[in-house]
Amino acid sequence: MKKIILFLAVLPWLLVSCLEDKGNDVYVELNDVTISGLPFETTVEQFSRLQMTPEITTSTGEFNPDNYEYLWHMYLPYASPSATTSDTLSFEKDLDVEISSIPGYYALVFEVTDKETGIRYISSSDAYLEVINTYSKGMLALSDVNGEANVTFVNIVGSVVEDAYQKVNGEVAGKNPTGIRYISGMLSSAEKMVVIMTDDEKGGTVVKPSDMSYVMDFKDMFWFTPEVVKPQSFGTSNYAFFEYVNNNGIIYRRENQESGYPKYGIAVGGEYDKIAPFDFYAAVSTPQVAWFYDQGRERFVYMNCPLQGDEVITLADVSGEFNPNNVGMQMLWGGLFGSEFAMTNGRCVMEDDSGERYAISFTGGSNGDVPVITPGKKIHLTGAGANEAHTFTTAQNANFLYYAYDNKIAWVSFATGNLYGPYEVEGGNVDYIECDQIGDVNQMWVGISDGSGAEDSGSIVVLEMSTDGSLKEVARYSNVCGKVVDFEYKNE
Repeated sequence: MKKIILFLAVLPWLLVSCLEDKGNDVYVELNDVTISGLPFETTVEQFSRLQMTPEITTSTGEFNPDNYEYLWHMYLPYASPSATTSDTLSFEKDLDVEISSIPGYYALVFEVTDKETGIRYISSSDAYLEVINTYSKGMLALSDVNGEANVTFVNIVGSVVEDAYQKVNGEVAGKNPTGIRYISGMLSSAEKMVVIMTDDEKGGTVVKPSDMSYVMDFKDMFWFTPEVVKPQSFGTSNYAFFEYVNNNGIIYRRENQESGYPKYGIAVGGEYDKIAPFDFYAAVSTPQVAWFYDQGRERFVYMNCPLQGDEVITLADVSGEFNPNNVGMQMLWGGLFGSEFAMTNGRCVMEDDSGERYAISFTGGSNGDVPVITPGKKIHLTGAGANEAHTFTTAQNANFLYYAYDNKIAWVSFATGNLYGPYEVEGGNVDYIECDQIGDVNQMWVGISDGSGAEDSGSIVVLEMSTDGSLKEVARYSNVCGKVVDFEYKNE
């Protein structure tokens, strides 16, 4: 139930259940009003209709809507006092109005005024309205359509924009798409950007997150353009002063405290051969430590930035189910998982020289000022489809490894090693899976298609994950893409 603030228009000092006229000894009973039923938070797309029906009760149990006046309005609660204005929405009891306000996060207020007494009752300020536009927040799906990069955007209210980049810029973003990444940071002064990674001469395209408009070719993000421009993964964090790109297995760093689009400098030195194309960046729980996996030497390495941010450093040998300094396998997939304040759960899929596959887990931490990796499990993946699987993911809690083959998704417990499933996805074979780490952490996004890569040959399926790892379809966007190669949540 909402808290009620009572305003006495005529006698503000009189806080009793009746109004008293001293001269005539006439008492008027107050019909105190309580407002409830407003949701704490509502999301609405700009230029769509917002409907709400509040619940109004009175102390006498009688409510005649004709005896009251109504006002709906909203304002930006975090704007400076001089910039705060209120937008009037409606004078009706039930709200049914098109929202044209600019995208933002608003406090929503509903007021009821008694016509007879002039007393005004107001809903509490813990009702909020988030106005989004087409590209405000949601999931970016990068797919391959006849060898060209194609972006489909599904915002958080389920609106779909196909060919999102091409619609705005009049051309495709590049050829042979490999991945997509939204890059931002709370401590960063640099412009937020989306990088559409492609295996072509420009290496990808940098676009503005707000409208998908072109900024530059990715090859122009370097002070000295590498001979091969092939971005494979990015090290970014909300709380870091540095960002990294793994370009063709070599690490480059940039400082994100500069405005605009700061460039990447020269290659980072150190003893490594070729970095695996996966992101391990823990800038909070292990302060500003970037972990990497060296495919050439088959071991984990790190940079302790900014203290030693110009060189990759090797780890000491550690005993356990595997030695992080000598894993001896190729990484097929991996990353750090957990909340943004505790990204310490390392999860990986590895393959040895004989083609056997293993799921490994570790914890990233530190021993004093020295970063360390504590080995966890090493699980031999012998279940159905494990050797054929080509896409892997895990949820934020990192309890299960999910892998896909044909039209099936199976999952393995990191705690017990037990195999579950498979869950069969209708409508095509699974091209790519990824758990949402930011928007709805209980959801998995799945790209399915007939494998041809033709236009509209692919669909996006959203699955809900239960605590036991089981899956259930909750949404489907049919024939909106090609063959999905990557998903990325954009929190803009």
